[in-house]
This record gives sequence, C-alpha cells and structure tokens, in this order.
Amino acid sequence: MSKRRLPAFAETALYLALGLAATIAPLLPLAPGGRLMPPDLAWCLTVAWVIRRPARLPFPAILAVGLLGDVLLSRPLGLGALGLLLLAEAFRNRAHLFWSAPFPLEWLAAAAAFAALLAAEHLALALVFAAPPGLALALRYLAATAIAYPLVVLGLVWVAGLRAPRLRDGGHHMARSL
Repeated sequence: MSKRRLPAFAETALYLALGLAATIAPLLPLAPGGRLMPPDLAWCLTVAWVIRRPARLPFPAILAVGLLGDVLLSRPLGLGALGLLLLAEAFRNRAHLFWSAPFPLEWLAAAAAFAALLAAEHLALALVFAAPPGLALALRYLAATAIAYPLVVLGLVWVAGLRAPRLRDGGHHMARSL
C-alpha cells in the first residue's frame, strides 16, 4: 500500500460517499422481520475519521452526513446531525489523546459518547413530548454500533489508509500526521 495520501478535497469526497453509503445501508432489507438492529455506521465513520484525520474533515461535510441521515432515516430533523456534529468536534479536540492510546480505549470512548448521544436524544424527545424509542431498542442500537466501530476502523485503515498519526517520545506528532 502506498504511503501517499489523498488531497484534502478527495478525502472529503470519499467521506461524503462513504457517509451516503453508511446512511443508506440500514435501509436495505437484509434481515426483514429479524431482530438484528443495524448500527449507526455514519457515527462510526465520522468518529473514526475525526480521530485519524482531525484537520482533514470539514464541519460542513459532517453536517451534510448528519442531516442526510436525519432525512433518510426519518429521525427528528437536525437532532441527530447536531449530536453528530457536537461529538465529532469533541473528538476532534481530543484526537491527539487517542493517537498513542491502545485501541480498546478509543473503542470505549466512542461507545460511551454514542451512549451519551442516545441519552441526550431521548431527553430532547421527552422534553417536546415526542415518544422516544424504548430502552431495549436503544440498548440494541448502542450494542450494534459499538460492535460495528472496530470493523469500520479496520476498513478505514485497511482500504483507505487512514491511520492515526504516530507520536514521538515527546508527545508531538510526526510530520506526516496532519
């Protein structure tokens, strides 16, 4: 695999294309009537990308993927996009903490942030007297997304070559990182 990286516009276009695919994937009838809950692949994609390339994923691209998910998946318009945006920015500001940490810590942080997002969405829906999804459904959604996260990261690293920057002994990233 080549060590050359894609230009910024190509990375953004790749993110948007993968975000579209991640949003459409749960709509495919792969297990009709089944008990399997599709994961939030757009969440996994965004968090994994922001941790590996914090400076290369623009705010409008994340907003576009979030709004597309809200529209196509019949979620309250803007609620999922706002949560995705806020937590993506939180991960962007702390991405350097995960560069030298073991992957299970990143995985746990992503799952915990998704759990917080689901709780905030549940609270927001309850505040406007909308019926939030049941707890069992939310827990299955959380579990499916948490299980999918390492697979999405593996795909990004293996196929797209998006690796986390390496840190030197002093804690500074090497020149190739951003």
